[in-house]
Amino acid sequence: MNFTAMHHSPLARAAQTAEVVAKHLPQVPRHACDFATDRTPVPSAEERALYPSQWHGWLDGVPADERDDDAAALRRAVAHFGVAGTDERRELLITHNFVIGWFVRHVLDAPVWRWIGLNQDNCAITVVRWETGRPPALVSFNDTGHLQP
Repeated sequence: MNFTAMHHSPLARAAQTAEVVAKHLPQVPRHACDFATDRTPVPSAEERALYPSQWHGWLDGVPADERDDDAAALRRAVAHFGVAGTDERRELLITHNFVIGWFVRHVLDAPVWRWIGLNQDNCAITVVRWETGRPPALVSFNDTGHLQP
């Protein structure tokens, strides 16, 4: 795959993974990217009814520094990366479970709470595609075929 850029969360585990991947893709420019930072979408009081009540207690316990109220930051990330243009872009994001879950939820046009339970293995690959004139597509989800058993 000829990637045009590698964006990774600034948090340690994603930055370390990006360093390993960069050894295999030395020509791909990489940088820490706030759009890829680990976040937990937490509904506001107005949006709380959109989430199943069984998750309310868990969501209430999300630490303040991890909370993304009404997924505002994750919505900005989708708006930033989920754009089809005239030039083909092949961008690699190295990020965290809930960020990937949010992107997948968006691509599948699922309810806002549906990122919950979309769990990925460490180093798994999820591919999404945006094309002009078409809805976004989930190409692969949680692919671990590249990892040794």
